Amino acid sequence: MRFHTYLPYSFAENQNAFSIVYSNSLSVMNLVTKKGSSKLKKDHFTLINPGTDWQFYCKVDKRIDVMSFLLSKTILDHFDYSFRCKKESLLLDQPFDNSGSSQFFIENTYNASHSRSGRFLKHLFELSNTPEYELMDAREISLEMMEILYNEQSYYNQKIENIKGKKKSTKKEVFIRLVRACEYIHDNYECEKINLDDLALVSGLSEYHLYSSFKSVYKKTPHQYLNKVRMQKAMEYLNSKDFSVIEVSDMLNFPDLPSFSKLFKKTYGVSPSTIKRT
Repeated sequence: MRFHTYLPYSFAENQNAFSIVYSNSLSVMNLVTKKGSSKLKKDHFTLINPGTDWQFYCKVDKRIDVMSFLLSKTILDHFDYSFRCKKESLLLDQPFDNSGSSQFFIENTYNASHSRSGRFLKHLFELSNTPEYELMDAREISLEMMEILYNEQSYYNQKIENIKGKKKSTKKEVFIRLVRACEYIHDNYECEKINLDDLALVSGLSEYHLYSSFKSVYKKTPHQYLNKVRMQKAMEYLNSKDFSVIEVSDMLNFPDLPSFSKLFKKTYGVSPSTIKRT
């Protein structure tokens, strides 16, 4: 579904559907559930599990532009059965069976640029403004979206197992908070200096708990992960030829040019000026 309207554009109460909402609006939307509230910005999307009541509203009286999927629990169960079924014979003998299992999706707000599912949503949104979109089948689009999400969520659940703890529910909650810290890094590495204290506040974890759990899941400390993101962006900027080495260093919040050049050379084996000349 595609909406170009004023908020609140939707209110879901006692619903039993899995919801995916992607925003293309400059106006920030507020998502409210019983668990709390979060903000949905332009080029971000959110996942909402079945059984969760939700509402979007915006403080600014402007039209918002969003695209959303609402997939029933029945569709989810049938997809889950087909996706997880280990025996092809069962898919032939019982093709319309369902798993009846309780699916778990990491409810969070995600930057669309950081995952395959986000890039798929962004591409689909762009297509929705073209005649090509009218020729597409809604059910097939939904199945492709679910396949991408299930693969991602399976990967996430593997990461959850790396977190210390006995209760699965506790480990999942820690992972959700780590995702918030990771998203904060991606969203803010260019506009401000990020330290462990900032990430602890965003995630609601103590500094040490954040540090150790982040390292277990992402195989890097928060600072190392931040530097990885900055270096990837630095390479992108330098290859574009639009910015000087000094400008790139400043945009990525390095204290000085030597520290930027040293980390760049350590990461890629060449100096940033070499990339700029090629």
